[in-house]
Amino acid sequence: MSLPGAARQSGYRAGVTNGEEVTGAAPTHWRDGIRWWQPLLAFVALLFAAFTVVGSSFQRTATAIDLTRSTASLARSVLLIALLAVLIYAALVALFSWLDRRDRRLPTTPTTTMTAAMRRWFIPCWLPISGAWLVWLALHYPGNMDADTMAQRLQWMGLAKPSDHHPWFDTMVFGWFWDLGDALGNAAFGFFGYLVVQVLALGAGVAFCLCYLTKLGLSRRIRLALVIIAAFSPATLTLSIMMSKDGLSTIFWLPFLVLYAEIARTRGRILRRVPVSAAMVCICCLLVLTKRTNIYLAALSLVVLLIVVSKRFWLPLVAGFVGVAVVTLGLWTSVILPAWGVQKPTSNDMLSIPTQQTARIVKEHGPEVPPDERATIDTMLRWNTLAKVYAPERSDAVKARWRDDAPAAQKRAYFEVWFKQLFRYPGTAASATAANTYQYFTPTTPLRIGNENNFSAHVDNWKKLSYPSTSRAEIQTLADEIEDPDALQGVRDKLRKTVEILPDRTFFASMAFYASWLPILLAVAAIRRRNWFQLACCWPAFINLAFLVAGPIAFARYLIPATMFSSFLLGLLFTAARWEPRQEIAVPVDDDRDARAAAHPTEPVLAG
Repeated sequence: MSLPGAARQSGYRAGVTNGEEVTGAAPTHWRDGIRWWQPLLAFVALLFAAFTVVGSSFQRTATAIDLTRSTASLARSVLLIALLAVLIYAALVALFSWLDRRDRRLPTTPTTTMTAAMRRWFIPCWLPISGAWLVWLALHYPGNMDADTMAQRLQWMGLAKPSDHHPWFDTMVFGWFWDLGDALGNAAFGFFGYLVVQVLALGAGVAFCLCYLTKLGLSRRIRLALVIIAAFSPATLTLSIMMSKDGLSTIFWLPFLVLYAEIARTRGRILRRVPVSAAMVCICCLLVLTKRTNIYLAALSLVVLLIVVSKRFWLPLVAGFVGVAVVTLGLWTSVILPAWGVQKPTSNDMLSIPTQQTARIVKEHGPEVPPDERATIDTMLRWNTLAKVYAPERSDAVKARWRDDAPAAQKRAYFEVWFKQLFRYPGTAASATAANTYQYFTPTTPLRIGNENNFSAHVDNWKKLSYPSTSRAEIQTLADEIEDPDALQGVRDKLRKTVEILPDRTFFASMAFYASWLPILLAVAAIRRRNWFQLACCWPAFINLAFLVAGPIAFARYLIPATMFSSFLLGLLFTAARWEPRQEIAVPVDDDRDARAAAHPTEPVLAG
C-alpha cells in the first residue's frame, strides 16, 4: 500500500499497527483506533501473570506447592492468574495504543549521522549520567567491591593460587589499580581510582547508545527522560560503583550492542568501513577476555547477523569471529595464561542447571533412583551427601562437587542419566531451575545492593582459597583496608533508605523488569510493528537472560549489563527505524547518504 503524498515525500510512515499500514489522519480521540482484543498482548499478559503468581510461590516455599496443594488452591491460583492477566492486559493495550499513535509521526530512516549526533548530544548525555554516579561514588568512598573481587586480589598479591576462574584479564586490570593505590600509600586510593574510570566509561557507553538512538529518530524529550532515568535510577546508581568482572565487562557490552544493531540495520554495509570492522573485533575480544561466557554472546549474535546481512559480508563476519576466538580462546587461554602459571577454570561453571536438577531429584526421589543411575551420579557428584548440600536458590555447593578430572566416558554417562531423569521427573527438574531463577521473571525481588564493604563473613572462605602459608590476619588486614569510612555513614544510611523506597514499591526496579520483562516488551513491540530490525536488537538481551538462567544464583551484580543497556531497549520502543534492503550485488558504497538525507529539505529531521 502506498503512502500519502506528504508522508511519502518526507520519509515518514503513515503508521504501522499490528503489522498493518495505517493511512489517513491520526485519531482525534484517545479511544479512536484502539483494538480492545489483541491475542499477542493477551498471551504476554497471561505469561507475565503466570511469572508473578508461580514465582511468588517459589519465593515463599522454593516449590509450587502453594498453587497445587489442593483442588481449591489450584482453582484460586488459576483465578488469581486470570485476574492479574486482565490488569496487565489493560495496561499493555494502553501502552501499545499510545505507541501506535506515536509511530504515525516517526521516521523509518536515520534523521542524522552518528558523527553529528555524537558531536551535539554525547557530552549533554554523558555529563549528567556520569556526574550523578560520581557523586554517589564519592558519598560511598572508596566504592563497592564484590566478594569474588577480593578473592582476585588475593591471587594478584600472591596469597592464593592464580586462576582464570574469575577472568585473569580482569584480575590484571584490578591489580594495576591496587598497585597504584599501594604506591600512593593506601589500597583504597587505587580501588576508588578504578571505580572513577569505570563510572566514566559506563556513562560514556550509555551516552553512546543514546546518540545512536538519536540517529534513529529518538526525540529530544524521550532522550532527556532516558538520561534522567539512567542517572538517578536506583539500579544504575548502585551497580555503577561496584568493582566486579560484570562491571568491567559491561563497559564493552554497550558499544557492542550499538555496533551489532548498526550491522543489522545496514545489512552489513557498515562493515565496509575498516575502523568499524576493527572496532567490532577489538570490542568482542575485550568482551570475551573480561568474561569468558561472552564468547557465546559473540557466536549467537553472529548467527543472527549471518541471516540478516547480505551474503557478500558473510566472510568478514566469520573471519572476525574466528579472529576473536583465536585471540581469546587460543592465544590468551591456551598459551599466555599457562606460561604465566595461571590455572585454567573448571567446566563446572556452566553446569548449574543440570547439577541442580540432579540434586533436587536425588533429594525428592532418591529411593526411586535405580542402582546403576545412582552409581553414575556418585562418580560425578558424590551421591551420599548430595541431597544434604542442595540449596534451592544457589547451586555453588552442588556444582562444586563436579569431578572435572573424570574421564570423558563418565561425564557422558552422567549426562545420559540426567537426560533420562529429565523426562522421568520433569516437574522436579523444572522446579529446581525455577527455584534458582524465579527472581529473573517474578517482579517481587527488588534489584538492590548495599554499597557497603563488610567482608567479615567471607574471611574464612578466603582463607580456604588461599595458600596454607597465608594467615587469616593477613586476609583480614586486606579486607579492613577498603572498609567504608565512618565519617560518611550517617549520610550513606539516609541516602540508601531514600533510594530503596523505589525498589520496595514498584516492579520497575525489580530484577525481573531488567532481566526479562523489558526485553519481552520490546520484542512484542517489534512483532506488532513487523519491525524485524528491532526484533533482532532484542537478541543480545535474550542471550544475556540465558546467561542469567544458567548462573549459580540470582545475584544483583549479574544484572549490571541488563541495567546499563536498559536505556537502549527503552529508547528503541520510541523509534521506528527499520533495516535497509538487502543488496546482494556489490555496488559503490555511499557513506554520506544518510548525511545528505538528513540535510535534504524534504527529509525528516527531528527536533531532537
